Amino acid sequence: MKKKRDSVPKNRQYPRFTSSTRRKILLFVLLTGPLFFSAKSFSQTKVSLKLRNVAMQEVFAQLEKITEYTFLYKPDLLKKCGRMDIDVKDVEFNHLLKDLLYPFGLSFTIDDRVIIITPAEPKKEKKQRILIKGRVLAKDSTAIPGVTILLKGTSTGLTTDNQGFFTFILPDSTASREFTLSFIGMKTQTLRYKDRPKTGLWTIILEEEVLNMDEVVVTGYQQMRKSDVVGSITTVKTSDIMMPGYTSIDQMLQGRVAGMVVTNTSSRIGTSPKIRIRGTSTILGNQDPLWVVDGIIQPDPLPIDRSDVMIDDLKNILGNQISWLNPADIETITILKDAAATAIYGSKAANGVIVITTKRGKEGRMTVNYGVTFSFRARPHYNQFNLMNSKERIQFSREAFEQGVFYSEIPVGSINTYEGIIQMLKDKQLTGEEAEKAVLRLESANTDWFKILTRNSLSHNHHLSISGGTNKVTYNASLGFNDQAGIELQNNAQNLSARLSLGVQLHPKVRMDIVLGGAINKNRSYAAGVNPLGYAKTTSRAIPAYEESGDLYYIQKAAYYKLNARDRLYLKYNILHEMEHSYSQNKAQQMNGSFNFSWEIFPWLKYEFVGGINTNTGLGESFAGAQTFYVARNYRGYDYGTEEYGSEKYNAAMLPYGGELFNSERNVTGWNIQNKIVIQKAWNEDHRLGVLLGTESSSTSTKNASHKTFGYMPERGESVTEPTPLDQLKPIGAPVDKWGILQAIYNGSGWMRTTQTANLFSLFATLTYSLKHRYVLNASIRNDVSNRFGQDQNKRFDPTFSFGVSWNIAQEPLLNSISAYLNQFTLRAAYGIQGNAVNSISPDLILTMGPLKEYYGSFTSSISRLPNPDLSWERTKTWNLGVDIQLFRWITMNLEYYTKRSNNIIKQTVAYEYGINDMDINGGRITNSGIEYTLNITPIRTKNWGWTIGLNSSKNWNKAQTEALIHNFTAKDYLEGKSDRILKKGYPLSGFWSFSYKGLNHDTGLPEFNHIYQQDEEGKIKLNPHGQPLLAKISEITDFLVYSGKTEPDFTGGITTRLRWKNLTFGANCSLLIGAQKRLPSPFPGKNHIPTSDINLDRELINRWKEPGDERKTNIPGLYTGIEPIDFTLPDVGFGGNTYTGTMTDPYEMWEKSDLRVVNASFFRCQQMSLTWNMSERICMQLGIKSFSVQAIVNNVFVIASKKFHGFDPELGNSVQPKTYSVGINVGF
Repeated sequence: MKKKRDSVPKNRQYPRFTSSTRRKILLFVLLTGPLFFSAKSFSQTKVSLKLRNVAMQEVFAQLEKITEYTFLYKPDLLKKCGRMDIDVKDVEFNHLLKDLLYPFGLSFTIDDRVIIITPAEPKKEKKQRILIKGRVLAKDSTAIPGVTILLKGTSTGLTTDNQGFFTFILPDSTASREFTLSFIGMKTQTLRYKDRPKTGLWTIILEEEVLNMDEVVVTGYQQMRKSDVVGSITTVKTSDIMMPGYTSIDQMLQGRVAGMVVTNTSSRIGTSPKIRIRGTSTILGNQDPLWVVDGIIQPDPLPIDRSDVMIDDLKNILGNQISWLNPADIETITILKDAAATAIYGSKAANGVIVITTKRGKEGRMTVNYGVTFSFRARPHYNQFNLMNSKERIQFSREAFEQGVFYSEIPVGSINTYEGIIQMLKDKQLTGEEAEKAVLRLESANTDWFKILTRNSLSHNHHLSISGGTNKVTYNASLGFNDQAGIELQNNAQNLSARLSLGVQLHPKVRMDIVLGGAINKNRSYAAGVNPLGYAKTTSRAIPAYEESGDLYYIQKAAYYKLNARDRLYLKYNILHEMEHSYSQNKAQQMNGSFNFSWEIFPWLKYEFVGGINTNTGLGESFAGAQTFYVARNYRGYDYGTEEYGSEKYNAAMLPYGGELFNSERNVTGWNIQNKIVIQKAWNEDHRLGVLLGTESSSTSTKNASHKTFGYMPERGESVTEPTPLDQLKPIGAPVDKWGILQAIYNGSGWMRTTQTANLFSLFATLTYSLKHRYVLNASIRNDVSNRFGQDQNKRFDPTFSFGVSWNIAQEPLLNSISAYLNQFTLRAAYGIQGNAVNSISPDLILTMGPLKEYYGSFTSSISRLPNPDLSWERTKTWNLGVDIQLFRWITMNLEYYTKRSNNIIKQTVAYEYGINDMDINGGRITNSGIEYTLNITPIRTKNWGWTIGLNSSKNWNKAQTEALIHNFTAKDYLEGKSDRILKKGYPLSGFWSFSYKGLNHDTGLPEFNHIYQQDEEGKIKLNPHGQPLLAKISEITDFLVYSGKTEPDFTGGITTRLRWKNLTFGANCSLLIGAQKRLPSPFPGKNHIPTSDINLDRELINRWKEPGDERKTNIPGLYTGIEPIDFTLPDVGFGGNTYTGTMTDPYEMWEKSDLRVVNASFFRCQQMSLTWNMSERICMQLGIKSFSVQAIVNNVFVIASKKFHGFDPELGNSVQPKTYSVGINVGF
């Protein structure tokens, strides 16, 4: 076809091109010209065609004849076209093809002069973008600025402006589109697009969130409305108490819950705090609360023989029931305190119950969260303590030497101690000038033992979680790892945890939940006798750690070896050497699984099945190598490698080679099965009934095996060299029989294995009835049958039960007029009986079957416990009265009063004919009563500002109501305050007594005490005919002692506050413990003798009594310079006036245990301050993430306590808690 070309105007000026440009234009025309002209000719081709009743193939054939184009197609494509009539004239070719093909879902493309027929692509429906405008208001029609509006399932969102208006562009009009609206202090709302008007302005009303009113409370066995709970229950969210510097949730609870006292026991990594809820309710049983995780009771800590010296440190790092659980996986912690809340747990709940609910998956798109925290712990410094520097320590030694004071051990010649230099001077090993230079060097030494033995440690904690799901399946998976380094060298702990929660809605009325969790914990600490922090505090700064050559410096420590009674031994010691060749470590593995199945049979009737299994295995190991002072002193009698084979000392060594290895293998396996019927029925919105009927079966099997290996040599391929055979041992000095030697090696604990199984079957039921949302009745009952108790037929049915009522006065119609101000005013009253099973006690005869005794030539057995078939559970009767108030929807108050009367198992002295000193009986009565108060305030709650304050406090009175049934108490028992027995009626279990300090003697500077001797009317001591003082006549030991208080606090409090400005939040948590008393450490470690030269001393001794008259300005005794015994003889019961009857006691030890050295251990601690920045949702959406936050935290910020502690922590007494600085980042996708 000939194309018409337009002529170019003659007056058109053409630009000039270079030859290179012209070549490029020519190339472009040659390449694109055919395509251009082909397309243009196709679009301009016009055809005329008239056909009747023809197929599509025939149409194509006719078109090929009248055009220059041919058709290419698959015959199958044209089958659906059928036959047709065509009658067109001068129609463009491409329009004709579209009319022919498009109605049959066909399309075409052109390749040169070939038309290719293909199926047409599905037509994309253009989405209609919807513009939505609206306004968010409060109930009083005031605008709410800053409300976050998110399109559910996406990261698309916005916030309302200052007038509450918003404009939202909806990507499409899909009916299932949903919005979520959230704002601090308001209930979160979810709106569906299909339910809203399609035109006009949306008006959305947000309701104010009522604080702590009707949320769901998880008690372990069931979920209840908080308004239906009559018992004493406190719930805290993990997000509110999270402290990144800690790895266990129990450490974060101090000062957070009224009535719960949490005290730290050690600053060492891996240790657990002590927790008491409403006082102590048992004497011989486990005093810790019961831990429940996702409805499954957690077994007691792993058992171990805690009496063996080799596990002095190992026993402190074993952890507790929830050490395996990562705090980041916990949603809420609920504390059940009184019988109305805990009676359903039967014989396990007298000490309270702590219920943990872990995080579960939620419906919505998958979210990924990763958090990391780095923590820095600051080591201690000498300026924190009242310890002597090297110059002061040398001056003390100089004064003591000049006074002629006796040393506890004869000084050994050494250039690195004052006493050693004097001894070398006497032995003419040094000249006077050399000795003077050596002393000057020691005075300026000031060895920094804290720097040598402690460190600024860095720890890190990681947590990754994935969560999401649909309306059918929800999931939550997490992985956590933390690596903690203690401030003491070589003290480390690692924890790896994993958890998976899966929820499946099998049917609209059937649901299944599975939770699997596991953890591996590793802790490394120290062997017997090794305490770096303690050594740093008690070692003279004049003593070097290293020689001038850089080698370790060893002091000479006096030692006694049992098989060498002739020689006075001095063995070398350096703590760095001990740490290098000894250790203790623990590895624990925990696996937990739970399965929940619920079936809604009717809307008001549900069946629930709960099954759980857990296993906890632990491997403990403590080792002291052949090179250590510990082995040299106990099993060899000389320094490592200093005696040749066959020498006299070598032949007296029980372990000439190798060290001592202690292994402990522990396993606890338990299972729990619950079957429950749940009834929830409501009538006319005025009556609501809840009934729970259930059975529970559980079993816990505990196995413990421990053994010692002597002669263990890890440096030689972990081989073992056997101890010296008994017939080849040759003691030096006094002879020792073979049995004594054997006992010295094995000490009765060379091998031990115990197995214990506790089975339990229970029936329980609860009842909840609510009338008009104002009057509530709760009741519960449970009966336990166990293989541990219940042989007495009369006590097979011995249930625990509770009942209680509450009245919400604020819901009364008469108070409707003030309902906007008085939101809640509820009175509660409850009574119940709690139980406690002492697992270490059995009503049966317990016989200890021993090995073959060579002395007797036969096997021996001994009675461990006498049988008592009448022995039953410990039972606690509890009354609880409470008031709950909420004002203006931002002030909540709670006040409670309780009394607990416990009937405990205690020990009673029995006649020696029974072969045992005492037996276990019921009858020890203890009472606890107390008051608890909680206040939460939210004074500011706006878009840019938010402020919350929480206060709690509690006071507990604890008393023993029965007399002690053991009559062999000594003064030491009262001075130490034995909490595992009743010492005296009317006093707390943790009470202790002291000597009554009178003053210092004018002539000697020695301490004197009241109530030890008889006095006349003028107060002068009565003397016997020989001129000796007459001892006081006493009827009981406490007659010459004075009561000094309790070792455990009875008042606890806490303060928390959160202040938010826009995206920046400041938080602070503080705790207060009042009522405990402690003894100060004695500045006289050598009693009435001077301690060895390597011991550092408290600076208190600088101000000691030195001459007559000093007693008027100091209460620190002087140094004793005499040689006559100065021990006091204490009065004895029934022997008053007999000078020669009673216990001999050192006066310095009496002074140490006198009321003078008792200090108030109350303290106020700022546990944490934190500053958190949350990235705005707008920026997060721009970055494609869900959330991002940065947090800076300081733990153990400061503590206010008695200055008499001189830098030591009031909780720990003789140690410190390090300040911890942390930085954390959390990001969500």
